[in-house]
Amino acid sequence: MNSIINHESNKQKCQKFTSQNEVKKMLDLADYKENLFGKKILEYSFGNGNIIKEVVKRYIDDAFKKKITNEEISKGLSADIYGIEIDIELYKKCVDDLNCLIEKYGIPSVNWSLFCRDTLKWETEIKFDFVIGNPPYISYRYIDSKNRDYIKRNFSCCQKGKFDYCYAFLEKGIKLLSKSGKMVQLVPSNIYKNVFANELRKMLVKGIEIILEYPDQSLFKDTLTTSSIFLFKNNSSKTAVKYLNVTQNKHFVISKKSLGDKWEFKAQEKESSSVKMIRFGDRYNASSSVATLLNEAFVIEESGNIESACLRRGATPRLLRNQKHTYIIFPYYFSEQGDLQHYDENDFKNRFPNTYAHLLNYNKDLLKRNSDKSAEWYEYGRSQALRNINQEKLIISTVITNRVEIYNLDRDTVPYSGIYIIANNEEYPLNKAKEILEDKSFFEYITSRGLSVNGKSIRITCKDINDYYFKEE
Repeated sequence: MNSIINHESNKQKCQKFTSQNEVKKMLDLADYKENLFGKKILEYSFGNGNIIKEVVKRYIDDAFKKKITNEEISKGLSADIYGIEIDIELYKKCVDDLNCLIEKYGIPSVNWSLFCRDTLKWETEIKFDFVIGNPPYISYRYIDSKNRDYIKRNFSCCQKGKFDYCYAFLEKGIKLLSKSGKMVQLVPSNIYKNVFANELRKMLVKGIEIILEYPDQSLFKDTLTTSSIFLFKNNSSKTAVKYLNVTQNKHFVISKKSLGDKWEFKAQEKESSSVKMIRFGDRYNASSSVATLLNEAFVIEESGNIESACLRRGATPRLLRNQKHTYIIFPYYFSEQGDLQHYDENDFKNRFPNTYAHLLNYNKDLLKRNSDKSAEWYEYGRSQALRNINQEKLIISTVITNRVEIYNLDRDTVPYSGIYIIANNEEYPLNKAKEILEDKSFFEYITSRGLSVNGKSIRITCKDINDYYFKEE
């Protein structure tokens, strides 16, 4: 068995079976209802067989209506219905269930075109009229190096970044479609927003016609993943996508041209030509907080004997929400002109012997960090965020739940989690930025653009904030 599924924790993650309600919805969306004899369909990760069993039922019922003989139906089931499942136990159980099913219909035994294989390595010359599925979702960190390398070499949507296992399945499905074939898939909603799914979205955008989304609920037991069902049609001429928020019963049509690097699902409004829209990032700048890459060495609850000149107040959105604070060692200083300056190691040791001794306790771990090449062992792993840190700023969490919470920080406080925001110019006051981001329009914007963490929370990025447009008063 493929090592990626053989891993017990991966089995639990990806073997989430499609409910009967969703199965029927998916097949209806593909219009797999009538005139099915002679049309080829593939279910390429059939699991316990919920989808493929419904496919067989519809196929037989439709054939009976067309007065096709039982013997011809048996041959048709073998020629038209294909399935793949890598787990041998699930494979055998599904075959047994299908044999019981056709026996009830009085259909002679079928030489099933079902394969116990790795879908991503399965090769065929067949092109399918329908590809239906609920592909396995496995995040990049749980994919072993051998499978990672194979997927990167063979699937163009996975050549960059931290892809999900299901991305390769979706690309495989597109490749297996006939010229006018349809693909319906039940997928995690984050494929529409995740930065690493950008190449996948480029493949999908031309053919995608309908998207059903369940943003406030999970379709699978014991999982926080929010789901979506989409219809993709090869050689589609549609220039817009029909979108339905199933949970809230909201539906509208979205122009494909308006879908950017992240797909935002919201009704499109025509703005008055007299209203000027301002990009937030043109007046303010949202940046990632400092990254020490070893907080246990730099973040301390009490100042202790650390020299005060090498110590600053530390802040995170969670600490501020709970009205708590910490200190953080700051092994830098700023010139009179406001430029970040670095200490020579000997100078640092002589000026701050207690701080140096404290960090020396973590020397081995600090040296193991994947730090910037220019970073000294006693400095933060990343220095990019430090350049603009020495001024008044706002801080916001990367995960938003129910409402946006923003906090003010003074120039000396160092944010080491979340996103911090500064003004690009003294003309733009920070309290105005706070007002803009606390407005309900921004919350609606990130709800449509952010990455769903679970049914209630949205993960946002600095780019999401900087790319927000607000109305100028």
